[in-house]
Amino acid sequence: MEATARDRSAGVRPLAPPSTTTTPTPRSATAPTSPSTAMPAALRAGALAAVGTWSVMVLPALVGWLAAPESTVGWFSAVSLASAIWFLGHGQSAGAGGVAISLTPLLLLGVFVYIAHRFARRLAATQRLRVGPGDWSRVAQWGVVPGFLVGYALVSALFALFTLGGPATPGVAAVLGSLLVPLAALGFVLLRPDDEDAPAFVRTWFRRGPAWLPSVWRTGWRAAGQLLALGLLVVAVRLVVSWPAVADVEGQYGANVGAMVVITLAQLALLGNAATWALSFLAGPGFQVALGSTIAPAGAHPGLLPLVPALGALPQAADYPGAMYAVLLIPTALGAWVGRRVDAELEFFGDVRARVRATAAAAVIAVAVVIAVTALGAGAVGVDRLSAVGPHLWPFAAALTAEVVGGALLYLGVLVLLERRGRSGGAPARTTATADED
Repeated sequence: MEATARDRSAGVRPLAPPSTTTTPTPRSATAPTSPSTAMPAALRAGALAAVGTWSVMVLPALVGWLAAPESTVGWFSAVSLASAIWFLGHGQSAGAGGVAISLTPLLLLGVFVYIAHRFARRLAATQRLRVGPGDWSRVAQWGVVPGFLVGYALVSALFALFTLGGPATPGVAAVLGSLLVPLAALGFVLLRPDDEDAPAFVRTWFRRGPAWLPSVWRTGWRAAGQLLALGLLVVAVRLVVSWPAVADVEGQYGANVGAMVVITLAQLALLGNAATWALSFLAGPGFQVALGSTIAPAGAHPGLLPLVPALGALPQAADYPGAMYAVLLIPTALGAWVGRRVDAELEFFGDVRARVRATAAAAVIAVAVVIAVTALGAGAVGVDRLSAVGPHLWPFAAALTAEVVGGALLYLGVLVLLERRGRSGGAPARTTATADED
């Protein structure tokens, strides 16, 4: 009743209750409630999460080393290189022989976040069950979160030692930077304002904002996922259509099966990066695979490309007709979907200003997530022409914001106009509320 009264006083309420329902867990009278009691379990979970992500890199590296008897390097060099790539997958740079690589393999980053999320979710569930809902917020804030991060950082520091003297080494801030993965994992577990299992301090943060913020937060993240999925779909279609060219480049390697497996896995890890490239193409600014190259709706001028099979899917040099700019309608249409979701989930009681703010906020959240991911996935993979690979970040951010936010607000504008016409014609307005809804 209290939450409903607050929402009504703010002129907005959810049209449907949150999808997540929980049964309160009775707190044991003897359960320890100090945040320090959660620290050992949190440290252990963070350390295991780091080891779990590291094994994704090290185990294939050791298998590849064993499968290549002609190799002249020892097993520790394989572990050292895998550790350096582990940091690269955490959004950090790695240097090898004077060449700095700062392009993060986004799909690999996603795998790391997923593994860490599994450990963080289990930790949160067990600790909440142990201390009870009443003490969960304090234990989560001062025990679970710092413990998980410290445990991950300690093991990350150990992995950094493995890279010393190896063929590639991470940057000086790599250990702190590697906390990007556990922070993202904890965020997916705890930042759920509509979930009763979320700590109270999280729900308090969201309650300081407008009443529509929790629903808009959820919608914005869903829209970001759909934008990235859209880019991935474009990449998949392009690979299928251009498969003969991709296979032709792959055939020039003449490598054995083990080497081709490594090459294929490396390309799979970069599929997420290619998805952001496709999104930048749909948004208008396009992207570059090397300095001086550009692939955009205006035309494709890839230039001389590295001998990477997947790059065979890129279009040949050509100037496109003006009709190609119709692809800009695709992110605009997804913006309209954002406006529809906000309107479907919230009731604004005739407050058009609140509807505009909520709709724009959902679209901005979606764009901000996509741009942050794109920034991680762009960078250098070498020197000279390969020192800048990916979308031009600021033009991409401006174009995508204009299209997604514009599409959302355009949908809202049409909806409000239709509602007002219906109201003037005697039809009941959708945004009125009955007095006895509670």
